[in-house]
Amino acid sequence: MRMPLTRPLPLSRLLPLPGMGGPAYTPFMPSRCPWCLEPLSIGERRATSCPHCERPLRGPDGEPRELDLRYELIEARQRARVREVLQWGVPAIAVIAVAASLIHIGGVLIAPFVALVHLVVLRVHVVREARRYLGPTRRLFTRWAARFAFLWLGLPGYAAMAVPLAGIVSGVATFVVLTEVVHVYTAWSLARERSRQPLLAWEQVLMATLAAVTIVVIVGIIVGGVVVGWSAATLIDWLGN
Repeated sequence: MRMPLTRPLPLSRLLPLPGMGGPAYTPFMPSRCPWCLEPLSIGERRATSCPHCERPLRGPDGEPRELDLRYELIEARQRARVREVLQWGVPAIAVIAVAASLIHIGGVLIAPFVALVHLVVLRVHVVREARRYLGPTRRLFTRWAARFAFLWLGLPGYAAMAVPLAGIVSGVATFVVLTEVVHVYTAWSLARERSRQPLLAWEQVLMATLAAVTIVVIVGIIVGGVVVGWSAATLIDWLGN
């Protein structure tokens, strides 16, 4: 004998509505923020955004995607690496600055080596993971932004370590500023890449300006070296005759 088919009860029969003698239905409220995982009090659960990270708790934006969580984890790991680099890098640069000030003008010669090591550490240890999630254009911009920063800030700043006492301040300040510049610009580029926002006009103008100035300076140094060499050779020949 076949059982008769029954229609499912409507939701109003299963969940009593207000004014019908039963408690009103309330949507599920998480006890923790799905973004920062901080515990929420009863009053905070009814809010539209988390009081700790200010991200939405309701609607489609209140449900973090796997990609969003991956970006959050990358940014957190990069901040931790920056703190790690500053913890051991600042004392190391202070020691190098003291040694550079003792050899005076010879300390200028170690500036390119210090800048190169610093740049490699930041690129390999700090921002390498974030750069994997950048598009080709942003990856190119972050790479050259770091190079120009070390060229125009790193070399003069580390060369100033040859000055006694003041060189220590210059070396430490240069190390901290360059580390933060590379970290902040990479993290900012990652955030814009995450939201699919294009390059800003000032980024393109600044990069083109730095490239043009760098080329002009390099050409000027080469031409100046050739002129000085030619003048020295001419003077030696004239004195020999």
